Amino acid sequence: MDFNATKLFIAVVNAGSFSAASDRTGVPIATISRKVNELEQGLNVLLLERSRQGVKPTYKGQQFFEQARLGIELLEDAQKSVTSAHTLQGKLRLSVPPNFSLWWDLLIEFQQQYPDITVFCHSGERVVDLFADGIDVALRLGDLNTDDVIAKPLITLNTLFVASPELLAHYDTPETLTEMARLPVAAWESLNQGLFEWNSGTEQVKYKPVFSSNNLQGLMHYALRGKAVVELLDFSARPWLESGELVQLLPHLPPKKVTLHQVYARHKYPSALVRAYLEFCTKWVKNLR
Repeated sequence: MDFNATKLFIAVVNAGSFSAASDRTGVPIATISRKVNELEQGLNVLLLERSRQGVKPTYKGQQFFEQARLGIELLEDAQKSVTSAHTLQGKLRLSVPPNFSLWWDLLIEFQQQYPDITVFCHSGERVVDLFADGIDVALRLGDLNTDDVIAKPLITLNTLFVASPELLAHYDTPETLTEMARLPVAAWESLNQGLFEWNSGTEQVKYKPVFSSNNLQGLMHYALRGKAVVELLDFSARPWLESGELVQLLPHLPPKKVTLHQVYARHKYPSALVRAYLEFCTKWVKNLR
């Protein structure tokens, strides 16, 4: 069986089309198509269903994809281990939530420790498809509603309410969620989700934001300009609290906790690069506590 043809077949399935696989691998479309055809002929099995919308694996093709990918990755790891003077080399494809500034320092330190690993980091609101988008590890916040991935809890973050001293000069400092709801509020909202409700113990308060966005910088701007109360993750608010530009509100309330997960494909044995990254992240976040 042709090793390179199998690698190209895996690339096509991951990309969803011959053209997308060509863009990712740098191999001409005609070459990819020919090699996949030769692989199918050698196995005497139709691996891909082709259409104008792209390609998808047949039932046999999916079976071959899942088993061959593990073998290919193990072979590539073995090859790198004997040809790279025991240094990890390759490209790591990651996904992080938007505006997640905490991770930029981590990635810089990771690449300082592993200088031969290049990193592509997708940052956006859309939940990526680990297979279709070719992502090795995704960072996700909150509850996960999927059985298709392995999700390892990494750290629990707290949220807190903040406002500028200028805003509080125009309003009495709130002592309860109900009182805070009377102040102007800027809140997170995506195209498909916006829940404007606070909960703490038996207190449940609905509020109407004067401004909402899926852009953290926009929310921060409203807070710093004295225009609104904002709920932030603690690490995002910390520099502004230390400088005095923002003040924490309702510090006596129990914080809302958000779990940060590292997510990778369930049916994909983690490569040496992925294992190194996961281990590095685990050690790095311990120093934050």
